[in-house]
Amino acid sequence: MTESLMRKTADSSRLDNRFLRTQVFPFRRRIRRESGAIAIMAAILLPVILALFALAIDLPRVYNRRAEMQTLADAAAIAAAKKLDGTKEGISAALAAARAVVEDPGNGPKYQYVSKVQWDDAAMTFGSSADGTGWRTDGEALNSPAGLVFVRVDTGALDPAYGKVEMFLAPMMSPAFGSVNTSHVTVAGKGRLYVTPLAICAMSKTAHEKRVNPAGTDYDELVEYGFRRGVSYDLMQLNPDDKLPVSFQVDPVSLAGSGSSVNNFQSWIYEPYICSGTMAVPRVTGATVVVQRSFPIGTYYTHLNSRFDPYAGTCNVNMSPPDSNVKQYPAASVSWMTMKSLVQSAKPYTPPAPDDKKLQTVADKGPPNHPTAAEYGTLWAFARAIPWSSYETQGVPEPPTGYTPFAATDTVWQKLYAPDSDIGTYPATTPYLTASGSSYVQGPTTATRKPGVKFRRVLNVPLLSCPVSGSTAEVLAVAKFFMTVPADSASLHAEFGGITSDAQLGGPVEIYK
Repeated sequence: MTESLMRKTADSSRLDNRFLRTQVFPFRRRIRRESGAIAIMAAILLPVILALFALAIDLPRVYNRRAEMQTLADAAAIAAAKKLDGTKEGISAALAAARAVVEDPGNGPKYQYVSKVQWDDAAMTFGSSADGTGWRTDGEALNSPAGLVFVRVDTGALDPAYGKVEMFLAPMMSPAFGSVNTSHVTVAGKGRLYVTPLAICAMSKTAHEKRVNPAGTDYDELVEYGFRRGVSYDLMQLNPDDKLPVSFQVDPVSLAGSGSSVNNFQSWIYEPYICSGTMAVPRVTGATVVVQRSFPIGTYYTHLNSRFDPYAGTCNVNMSPPDSNVKQYPAASVSWMTMKSLVQSAKPYTPPAPDDKKLQTVADKGPPNHPTAAEYGTLWAFARAIPWSSYETQGVPEPPTGYTPFAATDTVWQKLYAPDSDIGTYPATTPYLTASGSSYVQGPTTATRKPGVKFRRVLNVPLLSCPVSGSTAEVLAVAKFFMTVPADSASLHAEFGGITSDAQLGGPVEIYK
């Protein structure tokens, strides 16, 4: 090897060593350092990655189970709340309704998508408000059902297996995450009632009395809180304690002691409730309501008259549709009374002492009955009188089909009212309820308002325990009064149709939680 070649080889070897020192060895060290950093990062991120997988896989299963528990609670609560009417029977019906819905083999709620649920009455409690206090067990509710119009369903009181979700990946992070228990609570009730926020005094504090009409026990008549079924009254001209008429506005939003405000009587709040015939409270019968004396009929008669189809007030057809039958029954021309009345509702009557302080009607006279048929007003447009024997045999509460009424004959009218009473051509059923097309029926006139809503002319009116002192009053019952003709600025003529129950008054069930 020549000297020149040896020098080139040596130079090349130095270059190679320099390359190894400056390029290859540092690169290898960087690879080793970066590999260590990646390992450290992987160790740090692994739990996070597992957590993300757990979130992606386990949490949807928990969410779905919670949704199943909510569906179960909602279904049971809604079904039960529809049955509540403040009675022991209502509590029993609510429990049965919840069980029927939950254990329905075909459509009942499921858990784990396909598994059936067995109901337990312990999952349901009852209350008088939706605020979460004072909930009573089924046993407590059955012993004292009055005022209980809300239900609370807690699926946590059912078999724990229904709400338990076994986790897949979460236990890898901690054994404490092996399972999750889910449940749901639903509170439901009727937050709105079909009760008109107009009240009058009960003419008697006795729920059921026997009127002993002349001519024997076959004509003894049921009287409810001082009112006779089938008789028309001017609701603005009554008072059991004084000769001056008395009536009341009722707070449509709040019961006494629940934050009622005088602002609730302002027209912009009060008018819609008069139009719709509703109150935004959970119960009325047996409750203490806030009242304001007197009902300003001159201000609100047009709102009441929306039931007959005119909309001169601020009512609108969507929230206060007309009745399906807007036929008026003026006393002077009703075809089933051949002895026409000279007054639209029973004429006021001043009884002898000691009852001479009452403002009542000739229909309340007796026995013997008031002898002049023309002063009884329109009779039996909506309801017939009830024999006392029918009440005694059919019992309390009134059956869904109603008490059996008196027969529609001249003889009955002459025994109940006056010797010259004549029922004329009375239809097979009450005139208001006759078939469409008869002379007693007239539909709403405006096409957009057809076909109307049946029974809109029936005002569910609170009967107060009177005399009333101050701004609160106790509601003894709610009475059905059928408007025979539109109201005017001084009068509200309506026929007494009996006492209605909380179950019949209830609006749609709402979920509060």
